[in-house]
Amino acid sequence: MTQPTTNIPLLLWPGLAADERLFAPLVERCSNMRTPAFIEPEPGEDLRTYARRYAEHLGPSLPEDGRYAVGGFSFGGQLAQELAAVLDPKPLGVVLICGVRGRHQILPGFVRQQRIGALVPGFIARRLYTPVARRFAKREGLADAATQLLVDMASANEPAFLSWSAAACAHWQGPPSFDVPLRHIHGAHDDVIPDMRSEADETIEDAGHLITLTHPDRVAAFVDSALAGFARESVA
Repeated sequence: MTQPTTNIPLLLWPGLAADERLFAPLVERCSNMRTPAFIEPEPGEDLRTYARRYAEHLGPSLPEDGRYAVGGFSFGGQLAQELAAVLDPKPLGVVLICGVRGRHQILPGFVRQQRIGALVPGFIARRLYTPVARRFAKREGLADAATQLLVDMASANEPAFLSWSAAACAHWQGPPSFDVPLRHIHGAHDDVIPDMRSEADETIEDAGHLITLTHPDRVAAFVDSALAGFARESVA
């Protein structure tokens, strides 16, 4: 089991239809991670406005010396980049796991799916979560335990929050300006958020989208290296 070489806390947010359990295989290897709870979005709120409110909510719980980092998986990475621009004190860096670096990674098919999904009543949407999660797990080649975890996370979703977060993801205009380093790991065969410009610092060649479940050792080692790098750069 990998042991972290730095104790810098990492605030890490999950992607759509997931929760902190997405990172359970990483927490077993890197105990310095935690996943703060989302706050409720306001009607019609975009991700940038949401992040400003969320930053105020998080402020009192942040280390006063700024010795922490933020990061996220997929949609969570979009949020992390928005937060990096407005948190006070600012983080040492940003970690993206299968992250979205800009509009070019948001596929037209995802935008169409989001628009169609927004029209589905919540009680019907709930019935679709489990079969969709099982199909996705099969496509990603997940083992039985990981498949059940994906189903459990999907089943726990509140339709209103999932609808909002999917829209916020689909209509994101791209990252704000922030002056901290960013590190990014991606799966080579991720067809949900493809790294089409090969922007990732590290690519897992035999991986798809759910790399925290399929390749936790690689991801944990990358995260640990990123945090150690942020710590060195902060005192350089």
